[in-house]
Amino acid sequence: MSNKQEAYALTMQEEIPGLIPQWREALDELYTEFRKRSRAALKDYEVENVHQARVSARKLLTLLPIIDPDDETGLYRPIKQAQKRFGRVRDADVLIGEFKQLRKESAEAGREEEAKLFKRMAKLEKEERRSRRKKLSTRLPKIVNGKLDRRWKAFLNDSLPELAERADVRAGLRDLKDDYRKRRHTYQVTADREGLYSEEALQALHQVRIAAKRCRYTAEAAAFALSDKQAEEAEHFKSVQKRLGEINDRHVRIQIAEDYGPEALGADEAGWNAFRQRLDEQLKESLSEIGEL
Repeated sequence: MSNKQEAYALTMQEEIPGLIPQWREALDELYTEFRKRSRAALKDYEVENVHQARVSARKLLTLLPIIDPDDETGLYRPIKQAQKRFGRVRDADVLIGEFKQLRKESAEAGREEEAKLFKRMAKLEKEERRSRRKKLSTRLPKIVNGKLDRRWKAFLNDSLPELAERADVRAGLRDLKDDYRKRRHTYQVTADREGLYSEEALQALHQVRIAAKRCRYTAEAAAFALSDKQAEEAEHFKSVQKRLGEINDRHVRIQIAEDYGPEALGADEAGWNAFRQRLDEQLKESLSEIGEL
């Protein structure tokens, strides 16, 4: 081991005892928010409660692999299952709001046929959301309940100190950044080979966004265990996530329109072709403004 590595190891050993209370506070704050929002969301599916339940679950899923990489506590899987359930309802909430706004904008611009298509898409998505909400109500209580709460409490009281001694947030963030760079390279190679607007390139770009999100959440949620420079990097990844989110939204819009098809949306050939052309133009506009990743 080099002198630099030895110095770093000694520094980390000195810092670990002081970080245990911060680990406990950060993790329990997220879990408390997750449980509070989960209960509230099941009462009336209020949009913000669904959103925050999903966000707090995602942040927990960011920190748990660092503090408990082998999932010794068994907490990762149930929270991941809950996050997926909330995610499906949240995605529908977002799409319905988006389609309503697009309908309004299209009507104001005099594109009445386009407005009708967005109205129809919002209606169909509401039907899909109804099914997703029903599944959430049925399955979430089997995943997130008193049993999980007891396991969480045992984790904080019994397992956390030992796990914190082995945790290395800085190394974890470095690994996430390496993964981000690899996915960025894969996207660039795929875009060059398959074309900027190809399905393969768009899927690769979506993976870049996911990697950026993981880096951002880690830098935000575990700022207490990072250097100032590493913590500040959250802003960069937040910017990347936002820009790529716009591209992904427009791509998903096209996928949903294609899944429904002109018949389900009540569009004639001319109206459908004009609609699809406009969606393609909007996607290309976003890709042209992607900026530096």
